[in-house]
Amino acid sequence: MQRITFSTASRPFFSRASRFPCVNTKRHLNTEKPLYFSVAKSSAKEPATPKEQIISKHLSADKKGSELLDKLGASNKAGSTVITINGSPSSTFISPLSAAAAAEANNPSNKVFTVRPITSWIDKLAQRHGSPASTSAHGNGDPNKKYSKRELVLKTMQQSYTEIILPFATDNALLEEYINYGGTVRHGKIMEDLDALAGAISYKHCDDGNLESSPLTIVTASVDRIDFLKPFGVSDLRLSGHVTYVGYSSMEVFMKMEEINKDKPGEHGDTILVARFTMVARDSLTGKAGQINPLLLQNDAEKKLFQMGEDHKARKRLAADTALTKRPPTQDERFLIHDLYLEYSKYDNPQLKVKKPDDVEWMADTKMSAIQIMQPQDRNIHDKIFGGYLMRLAYELAFCNASVFIKYRPTFLALDEISFRKPVPIGTFLALDSQIVFAEGGDHHSFQVMVKADVLNVRNGTRETTNHFWFTFTDPQRSQEEGGDAGKGYVTPRIMPRTYAESMLYLEGKRRRMEGAKLAHLNRKNLGL
Repeated sequence: MQRITFSTASRPFFSRASRFPCVNTKRHLNTEKPLYFSVAKSSAKEPATPKEQIISKHLSADKKGSELLDKLGASNKAGSTVITINGSPSSTFISPLSAAAAAEANNPSNKVFTVRPITSWIDKLAQRHGSPASTSAHGNGDPNKKYSKRELVLKTMQQSYTEIILPFATDNALLEEYINYGGTVRHGKIMEDLDALAGAISYKHCDDGNLESSPLTIVTASVDRIDFLKPFGVSDLRLSGHVTYVGYSSMEVFMKMEEINKDKPGEHGDTILVARFTMVARDSLTGKAGQINPLLLQNDAEKKLFQMGEDHKARKRLAADTALTKRPPTQDERFLIHDLYLEYSKYDNPQLKVKKPDDVEWMADTKMSAIQIMQPQDRNIHDKIFGGYLMRLAYELAFCNASVFIKYRPTFLALDEISFRKPVPIGTFLALDSQIVFAEGGDHHSFQVMVKADVLNVRNGTRETTNHFWFTFTDPQRSQEEGGDAGKGYVTPRIMPRTYAESMLYLEGKRRRMEGAKLAHLNRKNLGL
């Protein structure tokens, strides 16, 4: 077992697109409660073993350790790591600066995933102008090298378990990177970390232990769901996850974030969010689908997790087959569209002189847009923009739009399925268009915000859609009416479409809200909340 404490201004050194050395972090899966993980407790240091001697060697070589951590994009003051020696949770050695030591002590292949490309952008620019090529390795492999055939290895769920610690309560430098204007942690930054963690978990599961094997490229195919189960403030947090389902070339990664009790740091605290990502693997040399390691299900709890993954896959397939772009609305949905038409026609008819109610907002009036230049600092090792960074940009625009809509700071509830259709190149212009697409108003104070991401081609004047993001927010003013004057007399607005295209967006938002509520309830049930 290894617990990495992420600190200061560095990012967690995990990547969703890397074949670099990975820190081998092994945890025990708690089979008594599905979706929970056991935590080993530290004990006194035992007599030195060969692995401890390896760790001591790294600690004494401060210069080499600093150089390695610099390459990883991690500060040499990144806190402490708890390493299990000889695979026994009761025999631990606690030391600072031990990320490099952990890689050598716990993994014979000495692998460390990094969220940042080892090759610098300056090196790449130099190569374009004829300078000598950088000596840094790249995740796509050398096309001239002869690789051996990748062997499939039967893996358990616990073998892919990985966690990172975010000590916000004790590390002001780290908190400075995440804190928002309201004094809480930025949700968008957490989304970036989830994307990086999902990649680290996926590569860990797919590793066959042979550095000469044909390299795999793993990317985020979709973010199936992120549910925030409770609000959270500034506290130490644990992000953890593991693979729960595998197909031929795809896998589902389940992750969660929980609070760490400062009085009982070894125990798992309240779960704040749960997330599911779908990752896909391709052979880096051929570009074809790459088969990934199968899962060994060891008990009923793991079988249940695997079955849930199959159910999620079937649900996504059904949603794709019944999408409004393929099939017309259902009979009930057609009746709803007709009712909306009859209502907005009254407001548009000058002869009827029916005034639109104050709590009704035209969907067309809720648009908000932004354009960003895609910079190399936010790239992955394939020199494309990180999906987590795109999620953060979309979330922050959606948050601004939601705030204007309810004239108050909203509460974020969930991020619905995102399919990453096409990569976003560095140097392009990314146009983000946000719109409130579904809000029932009245007693229903949650609403849906859609953000569309397009890559602009300034030379030929075209734009190509890469992603649609669907966010669920709630209006906190409703809950304040009973406790104070902040929301007294306030009613959450409701959205009114008045074209067929807007009605389709309205129905899509309604579908996602209804299905999302079911999934959130299922998550709480499985977590025992």
